[in-house]
Amino acid sequence: MGLELKLQGLWPLHVIIGARNMEAANVVKENIQQSIPSAKVDVSELELSSQKSARAFADRFIERNLPLNVLINNAGVMNCLYKLSEDGIEMQFATNHLGHFLLTNLLLEKMKNTAKESGIEGRIVNLSSVAHIGI
Repeated sequence: MGLELKLQGLWPLHVIIGARNMEAANVVKENIQQSIPSAKVDVSELELSSQKSARAFADRFIERNLPLNVLINNAGVMNCLYKLSEDGIEMQFATNHLGHFLLTNLLLEKMKNTAKESGIEGRIVNLSSVAHIGI
């Protein structure tokens, strides 16, 4: 996605990647920085099936006092065995729906304030997949 943003002329940005797999997220960070040497990219742990993790991620983001212009919700799990999250919610529902909803709501005021200060409307992008079509 970082390379695509560069191709669209949308850099410079400061991208925060929220990820449950920090090792994979750091590989993505390195790939973006190789493609765009001036890119500011950070990774921060985020397990969307966990309300505690979503709240901690939002708190860390807000503490940094960075602007929030775009929030891209892109996490998802599918075809997982029935399992409950640490909050007692079915894992797929907790990750794919409630996690995005909670994180968006926790960061919404920051996005509104950023828009007020910059005069540029914020954007929330919720990505999905077409994997469900084959079911």
